[in-house]
Amino acid sequence: MAEAGGYTDVVNATPKEIYQALLDFESYPEWQAGVLETTVLERDEQGRGSLIEMYVDAKIRKVRFVVRYHFDEPNGLGWDYVSGDLKDNQGRYTFVPQEDGSTEATCDITFEIGFFVPGPMKNLIKDQSLKNSMRDLKKRVETQASVS
Repeated sequence: MAEAGGYTDVVNATPKEIYQALLDFESYPEWQAGVLETTVLERDEQGRGSLIEMYVDAKIRKVRFVVRYHFDEPNGLGWDYVSGDLKDNQGRYTFVPQEDGSTEATCDITFEIGFFVPGPMKNLIKDQSLKNSMRDLKKRVETQASVS
């Protein structure tokens, strides 16, 4: 059965700065705690990574999967599951600029692991993954914005 969840935080950066950080797929292992490896398999006509292979530490086991990204610049970007160790993995980042120059960033995901994990553990992994992913994104973008 598919699990769904979402997490929202305010990032002290513009939607464009957040978008650019998320497009730098090759750097994910440097700043996304659970991402061990990323490979851009295809790029679109604008040079953006569109088919991405990820190797992720999902706490209970390491999983490899491929997702296809779709872009709605500057409002957000999303992905759909293509193949791998999971049964499904879809998601979307949405950006809403705030009057003070910050951005409300939301990540919504739907996933199905495809192997047995007790319900409470699955919820904990989902909630922690969303929170940690957003925390890491916020730190990356705000650090880069303060250097610029």
